[in-house]
Amino acid sequence: MSLRELKFSNQIQEEQVKSIYHKNFNYIVTERFYFQQQWLLAAYNRFKDFDKYIILIHLVQKTFKAYKDYQIKISFDEFYAKETYEIPKINIIDLSRELLISKETTRRKILEMERDGAIKKDKKKIMINRKGQEYQKPKNSIRNLARLLSRFTVFLSQAGYLDKKVENSVLDKRMRDSFTQIWTIFLEFQIPTILGWKKFFGDIETWSIWAQCAYNQNLVINKSFKENLSPELTADNFIEKLNNEGNQGLNAMTISELSGVPRPTALRKLNNLIKRKLLKKDKNNLYLLFGVPKLDTKTIEKDINLKTIRDINKTNEERFIRMLTKILNTIVFN
Repeated sequence: MSLRELKFSNQIQEEQVKSIYHKNFNYIVTERFYFQQQWLLAAYNRFKDFDKYIILIHLVQKTFKAYKDYQIKISFDEFYAKETYEIPKINIIDLSRELLISKETTRRKILEMERDGAIKKDKKKIMINRKGQEYQKPKNSIRNLARLLSRFTVFLSQAGYLDKKVENSVLDKRMRDSFTQIWTIFLEFQIPTILGWKKFFGDIETWSIWAQCAYNQNLVINKSFKENLSPELTADNFIEKLNNEGNQGLNAMTISELSGVPRPTALRKLNNLIKRKLLKKDKNNLYLLFGVPKLDTKTIEKDINLKTIRDINKTNEERFIRMLTKILNTIVFN
């Protein structure tokens, strides 16, 4: 696979990835939303408890970072062949602060995972058991991330950085071969992304429910874009277009099914989102984002919720581009 000459090295630069991301934003954002929707559903279904899952993958991340520090790289199959593995020493107070969970809840969740057999305490050591490994085994997430990356290599090839698209199966295998290395990069993106939304929405379930509506309205815009009915979607006009042109909502049952959150809980969260004016319910009992008649930049600047959502989204885009660059340079431009 030949590459055109790049500045400073044969690896792609973050600014180049950023340029391609924004040039093809309408296509990439849909893949990005799909990936997150699938990840959230899988994460919730593990324990029916997002906080417990976040604690578990945070512990895994600490282990992978330790491997990285010692320049250890383990494949997917090698890693999940282990019966147990030790994680670095943890402090409940630090864990509580880092994951935005109260100390009491953090302690209770860890005890529940211990009773469930996901983790095991041995004096001062904490081990993640086979069951805990299965809970966070990211087989589908690797496949979905390979799909997203493969789509991005199409745009890389169009820009002249690659001869051709790299197929999903090739990227899937390369990520599995360098699993702990790649998943360290991914979790460095994913955990702060989740926590940023959690801080704003109050809990991850509420974000997951709101995100289903955002993803659906993005699909509506994307369909219009493909039919040449909508001006091109960009990162700068994304929030406005979700409100102004993503004019097809979802009912509560569909939102519950897509998120995995039980319908009574989903209804309670939906009502809270309406009270905060982050969703509206139309005459057909379908839920849509915001509900502002016509959203523009000035309106966003004046509304603290809309401005915060825009700013969080921009921060996450920067993290996403950084993650893409690191993974591409590990398994494509190497």
